[in-house]
Amino acid sequence: MTEITEAKKEFESGNLGYALKLLEKVITVTPSKEAYSLMGKILLEMGKDDEALENFKKADDKLSQAKILSNKGKYEEALLLIEDESTDEAKVLRAMILMRLERYAQVKSELDKCLTYSPLFYKIRGISEYYLGEYYEALRDLSRAIDEYPLDAELFYYRGLTKIALGMDVEGENDIDTAINLNPYYAEAYFSKGVLREKRGNLTEAESYYTKTIQINPNIVEAYVRRAKVYMKSGMEEEAFNDIKIVKDLKKPRISSAGQQ
Repeated sequence: MTEITEAKKEFESGNLGYALKLLEKVITVTPSKEAYSLMGKILLEMGKDDEALENFKKADDKLSQAKILSNKGKYEEALLLIEDESTDEAKVLRAMILMRLERYAQVKSELDKCLTYSPLFYKIRGISEYYLGEYYEALRDLSRAIDEYPLDAELFYYRGLTKIALGMDVEGENDIDTAINLNPYYAEAYFSKGVLREKRGNLTEAESYYTKTIQINPNIVEAYVRRAKVYMKSGMEEEAFNDIKIVKDLKKPRISSAGQQ
C-alpha cells in the first residue's frame, strides 16, 4: 500500500491528524495534484479553510476553491473561477452563488443546463422560483427537496412563504412552525410568524414575534419597522419612536476604521 493510499484510508476512517502527517511526507518527496487535493480535503475538515484553499490551488481543483470562496462571501471571485466548468456539480454551485447574489433569473438559466437532478438542485430552483413569483413551480420543487431532506429548516421556511403567497396561510404557517422546530434560532421564521399575527390583528403576539426576531438577529431592519407600527397601533408611542431611531441608525452608512464607506 502506497502512503497516499494509506492516507486516503486514514482520512476516510476519520484519522485526520495521521492522514495529514502521511501526506506531508508524500508531498515532501513526490508532490502531486492528487496529494494536494487530498491535503485540501483534510484541512477543510479540520476547519483550516485558508490552508485548504492553498492546497486546492496547487491541485488545480477549481470547484473546491470556489466552494471555499463562496463560503467566505467572495461570490464574484468564485464565479469567475468556475465559469468554464461544465459538470453538473459546477452548474449547481454557480446557481447557488447566483442565488446568494439574488440573480434569480440567472439561477434558473444555469439550472436548465443540468442533466441530473438532486435535492440541492430542487432547493436552489425552488427558492429562486419563489423570488421570481413562480409560486406553483416553487411549491413543487421545494416539496421535492423536502422529500429528500426532511430536516432542512430552510426548505420548510421557503415552502411556508410560498404557500402564504398562494393564500394558504394556515398551511404556510405550519411549514414555518416546522422550520422553527428544526432551527429554534431561525430569525426570519419568527418574523414571518409576526407578519401573520399582525395580518390577523393579533398585535400582542405580533410584537412578541418581532421582538424574538430582533433578539436572535438585531440587524433585521424590517423587524424594527413592523414592531414600531404595532407599537403605534397599540398606543405605545415612546416604544415606537425608539424602534424608528434604531432603524435610522441601522440604515446609516457604516464608516470603516480607514475612513472609507
